[in-house]
Amino acid sequence: MDDPNQPISGTLLKALESEPIKNLFSPVTKHLGETLGYVADIIRFYSYQNLAKIFVKWAESERGGRSLDEDEFKRVIPLLPLAAQVSDDDLQNRWAALLESAAKGDNGFLPSFGQTLSQLTAEEAQYLDRLYTVVTTPRNHFISEYSPGRTPLERNTLIRVYDPSINTGVNPAERRVFKDSLTQEQKANYEKLDHVELVIQDLDRLGIIVEEQSSEPDDYFEIPHMVGNYSLDGFGIAGKKIPLHQSKARVRSQFSLSAYGLSFIRAVTPKKFID
Repeated sequence: MDDPNQPISGTLLKALESEPIKNLFSPVTKHLGETLGYVADIIRFYSYQNLAKIFVKWAESERGGRSLDEDEFKRVIPLLPLAAQVSDDDLQNRWAALLESAAKGDNGFLPSFGQTLSQLTAEEAQYLDRLYTVVTTPRNHFISEYSPGRTPLERNTLIRVYDPSINTGVNPAERRVFKDSLTQEQKANYEKLDHVELVIQDLDRLGIIVEEQSSEPDDYFEIPHMVGNYSLDGFGIAGKKIPLHQSKARVRSQFSLSAYGLSFIRAVTPKKFID
């Protein structure tokens, strides 16, 4: 039975060597040279090339020239088949950081971090950098000291962190009713909104961010505080949210980085950005 942890299994090798598939990839083989032979050889070539680049980044940027001991090497072996598939330069930097986290067993490293990183695009990884900066930057003395990085964010804030140019003040009904008369700018904005929603859902699926929902009256006014026996606006009891009328509860969503997400981001962040 083929080992699912190997980059190329025996069954896949046989499939890749069939004539239809060889013809499918013939432009690639010609580009690289006939000496590389079958598609499986090309995959091996790129896998080794990817790992070589990651190892260079790991050795130079993360370990500072220090050698691995046997136990450290054993801890990184399960990550190598996944790392071998990554050709993006930015993601290779993150794999180098993750290999170092695995070798040292720090930054709350978990073996599942490899699977999680393998499912992220470079764009998503960069977005997580920005989210991490937002939730770990102190804004006032009320920031919680016992749960750093768990600051809740509104959906619109998530969207603005992703792309400040997106207009979040749009009515979803507008798209359905006026879809044939929307301007190109409005269409482009909706396309951006659709994409960031996919990204948010993907990060939620991976357990990196979590959504919490709460309900509150749809219409109310709030009296903030009292001066002596009087509220500042002269009405009611201070600090109370008073419904203007009976109305349906409004569901409010907030998002925060999960404990898993925080540890994951720290484990895959290149050393030069966290020193």
